[in-house]
Amino acid sequence: MKYLPWGLVALLALALIWSFWAGAPAETIGTVNLTRIVDESARAQNLNQKLNDRYNELITQFNLEEEPDEDDPGRADRERQAYAEYLAYRQDLEVQFQQETDRVIREVAENSRVSVVVDEDVIRFGGHDLSDEVIKRLK
Repeated sequence: MKYLPWGLVALLALALIWSFWAGAPAETIGTVNLTRIVDESARAQNLNQKLNDRYNELITQFNLEEEPDEDDPGRADRERQAYAEYLAYRQDLEVQFQQETDRVIREVAENSRVSVVVDEDVIRFGGHDLSDEVIKRLK
């Protein structure tokens, strides 16, 4: 009976030493350079080309419908409407690209066993750069 408290102390000390030694698993931080992803990914270039095509379509359509009469009071409204249509299309493409990029970043992070991914601009030192793999997967 008199050795029981010392045995418990030793057991608790061993448990404490083991918990410090094992420690919590280290969190791996991944980084992405979103500017590079937008500039270099094939998917971003494809969506940008779609946006340019839509812009040229709207310009052609507007010029075919319009006569070169600068005094037309409704011309400004039609220009605003065409521009609003262009902006709505642009926003749709941006949202689509953001969703695709987020999905690919999540997949790459899970495959690389990275638990946190942040933009490269907020990291001063360290982190595992995932940008190349994300660019490769964004087709």
